[in-house]
Amino acid sequence: MSVIVEVEKLPPKASNFERTALIQYRLTINKCSPLCPLKNVHCKKFCSTVLPLKHVQFMEDIKNLEIYRDDIWVITFPKCGTTWAQEAIWQIYNGVDLDSEKSKESLRTRFPFMEFASLIPDQSKNWIDQVRNSPRPRFIKSHLPICFLPENLWTTARKIIYVAREPKDVAVSYFHHYSNLRTYKGTSEEFFELFLDGMVEDGCYWTHLEQFSFIRHLRNFKFIKFEDMKRDLKGVLVDLAKFLKKDLSEEQIERLLKHLSFNSMRNNPAVNYSLMADASHDDDRDERCKKTGFNFIRKGESQCFKDEMSPEFVQRFDEKTNEIFGSYEDL
Repeated sequence: MSVIVEVEKLPPKASNFERTALIQYRLTINKCSPLCPLKNVHCKKFCSTVLPLKHVQFMEDIKNLEIYRDDIWVITFPKCGTTWAQEAIWQIYNGVDLDSEKSKESLRTRFPFMEFASLIPDQSKNWIDQVRNSPRPRFIKSHLPICFLPENLWTTARKIIYVAREPKDVAVSYFHHYSNLRTYKGTSEEFFELFLDGMVEDGCYWTHLEQFSFIRHLRNFKFIKFEDMKRDLKGVLVDLAKFLKKDLSEEQIERLLKHLSFNSMRNNPAVNYSLMADASHDDDRDERCKKTGFNFIRKGESQCFKDEMSPEFVQRFDEKTNEIFGSYEDL
């Protein structure tokens, strides 16, 4: 499928970064694929996202990526518990393989991030090729909305898992990510305004969440919440194992619960990108994170917004959420 995309450069406030290569653009696909699982009436609403211009050069390769029946995908908006879910899913599928050399490989190797090269200014590695050449079954991560994903994903891939998180917590976590990893120079209040306007990288979170909530009926699709993982991780793991058609013993589940604890994840260089020594790292960024004490796995908490978001923004975020969903809890 040939991709036709409209490109709109966003206002300077959306690109308030130290590095000019991170300037943000709104990318809009003019025509959705006939294989898109969304109803036609929804496609127009959900056919755009926000990314650096570099992403345009990868769009056709992504759209035409060959999909296999044993592919396993994790799709999220950034800062929704993606890494936590990836590690849980990989371990469930591989029988809680904690001691092998494979398990100790970087999660980026075991579970490649398809559009990663779009986000890193100096990244020359073709991450789509890494996805293409990964051993099967392939484990693949993406933050892209539905219309930007491979055309055959919904009709072919074996399993697709989406992870949602409360919007206020997403915004707070994303602000720290933006400031420490994306060299954003604005204040938290300025970032929250951008977040409400859908002018952060990967676009409007509410739009992202809404479109994936519309396809919960698909047999190969699983919708989970970060908050449920925090409240009842064992229950979520058992449910995911059933979805992935994997049998885990009580001993395996207990081992996995310990492996997925916050302290274990934060101290594990295979999953905590702040500890990884790999070719995708940015030396300037790493030095900045050391100075500020920022860690990619930062807090891993629910309700973290309470310490960092003013009552005015809390109200505005809740009003936007309630207008679309009734409430986040109703999802």
